[in-house]
Amino acid sequence: MSTLPRPLKTGACIAVIAPSGSPENENHVEPAIQALRDYGFRVQVGKSVHAERVGYLAATDEVRAADVNAAFADPDVDAILCLKGGYGTPRILDMLDYARIRDNPKLFIGYSDITALHLAIARHAGFPTMHGFMALNLVGDRDERSLQRWFETITAEGALGVLPIDEPHALTTLSPGATEGRLTGGNLSLVSALVGTSYALDPRGAILFLEDVGEEPYRVDRMLNQLRLADYFEQCAGVVLGTWKGCTPEEPERSMSLYQVFSDYFARIGKPVLAGVPAGHGYPALTIPLGVAARLDANQGMLEILESAVGT
Repeated sequence: MSTLPRPLKTGACIAVIAPSGSPENENHVEPAIQALRDYGFRVQVGKSVHAERVGYLAATDEVRAADVNAAFADPDVDAILCLKGGYGTPRILDMLDYARIRDNPKLFIGYSDITALHLAIARHAGFPTMHGFMALNLVGDRDERSLQRWFETITAEGALGVLPIDEPHALTTLSPGATEGRLTGGNLSLVSALVGTSYALDPRGAILFLEDVGEEPYRVDRMLNQLRLADYFEQCAGVVLGTWKGCTPEEPERSMSLYQVFSDYFARIGKPVLAGVPAGHGYPALTIPLGVAARLDANQGMLEILESAVGT
């Protein structure tokens, strides 16, 4: 592993950038920035946040990529928080300066479409990132317990240990066993979209974390099958399935359930698979470090983070 990001402390500078989609409500942007200040952080706002929209994109590819590069290059910036997800990060992956990113590791935080950047940083810069709330999650429909855990996680200096599951009855062991490996993954749509590229997830010996939103079971089936055909499930050490918000069929009478899809792919996989971990879209949601050693015990319903995502 390369040099780790610095620990994030109160008073640190967070760069807020919009490398993906545009906000549905511009009036939420300034309250989100103020919420970060209320947490005790200084805030630097990237050009992409208030740039002219390009359809569903927050700004042009050039502006969004430049913001990523500038935030990593700026010595005053301690961490980078994405404004929101949506769509757009795959368009800028080949426009990023990975050598500079690798030489300036910083805590990078986001989820959903930001998965593409998590995977690209893992492949080409080699340091851990954080799958967790973005700036716009700090306002509007909030979950205070999840937000408190988000703050505690992004400012933690050591390994997180066993992740807290408030509703263990919601967990399902799809395949028993326990394993250790590097935790990686994120949004299934992005993981599958990058298969075959130089930014793709490396499944070898890894614990795959997968989640999604608004995808019908047949589409989840298609994407999981793509990973199966690419030998991801053959090469990985285990699988953690997170939140699948809105992943219900429009015509239930003509559809498999999501559980049936998962059972088809994971019931006979021969390695531990745990479903129902509260991470991804919706609330409650854990903040999870990616690119660190973890232990999955599907029998006990436990995911333990064994390694710190930051240096000293």
